[in-house]
Amino acid sequence: MPNKIDEKIADRIRGTVLGSAVANSMGGSCIGLTRREIVASLGPQGIQDLSPGLLRSHLPGHEPGTILADTYLAMAIGDSLIAGKGKFDSGDLKGRLTGLLESEPFLKGAPGAPCLAALRRMADGEEPVNDNSPEALHDSAAVRAYLIGCLPDTKSVVDIAVEQAKLTHADSRVWAAAAVLAESVSGFISGKRLDNEQEVRDFVKTEFATAQKIDARFAEYWDDVAPDLDYIHPAHELPYSLLNIESDVQEAVPTAFGIFLIFRHNLEEALCAAASAGGDTDTGSAIVGALAGAYHGASAIPERWLKQLPERNKLEAAADRLIALWQ
Repeated sequence: MPNKIDEKIADRIRGTVLGSAVANSMGGSCIGLTRREIVASLGPQGIQDLSPGLLRSHLPGHEPGTILADTYLAMAIGDSLIAGKGKFDSGDLKGRLTGLLESEPFLKGAPGAPCLAALRRMADGEEPVNDNSPEALHDSAAVRAYLIGCLPDTKSVVDIAVEQAKLTHADSRVWAAAAVLAESVSGFISGKRLDNEQEVRDFVKTEFATAQKIDARFAEYWDDVAPDLDYIHPAHELPYSLLNIESDVQEAVPTAFGIFLIFRHNLEEALCAAASAGGDTDTGSAIVGALAGAYHGASAIPERWLKQLPERNKLEAAADRLIALWQ
């Protein structure tokens, strides 16, 4: 008879799936706008709910709750792992990622030219570029790794994160970023806490070691995860160092982690802060949403946000299948 999964773990897995999707949609309202432009449009509070696209953003027609490309990429990995009963099958995942190139919702979800170029190169059997270009260092292969952290086999998380990234990216900085995200989500799902400054410092140190083993260049960027930030008191605003998220993996991933860490005590504040940071807000928010969802669980996500997700049933079904891997 299958073992009964700890309900707290189940809640955190659901939180990872739903939190990232909600945040990805929230960030979709203002992609490409600077923090100053967001404040000029919405006031200093920025994004506070699932909202339509702002006029000058990259997705002015964005509808509240509509999930975007980052979520579809992650779900492709989740569906592949579910089909493999928790095991990684590169051929299966390649087929699912290739299929996204024919998916209208994915293509409308702001995947970005560098992401599409990497996927098309993979689909055509070409080697990924490795030339410091926007395509080579795009954050898409890193952000899509968060559902790997939902696996019960925690020892395989880093390896799978790296292998899935290799399908589209040859630069090991991208591999390291994917590994850090997947391992962090895995730790939070298993109950890792960051209740005080020392626990935050220890967490950053642990993930630095993981990054260092894969790529020392990314580890240097990771080691600069907002070292001057206050991790003791609740954050009230975004510091300058975390504004205007770039799509370069060396900038995007550490910046998103910094936002999560200073707002880690409150899921709603973390997601709103990420969506309002400026720049690549859909991807930065997806990362923060995955981390905050894994840390707090789905029970911390406001129902007013969840009920606006058109894909909610599909997302919850995927979460249930991931949970079933633990039984």
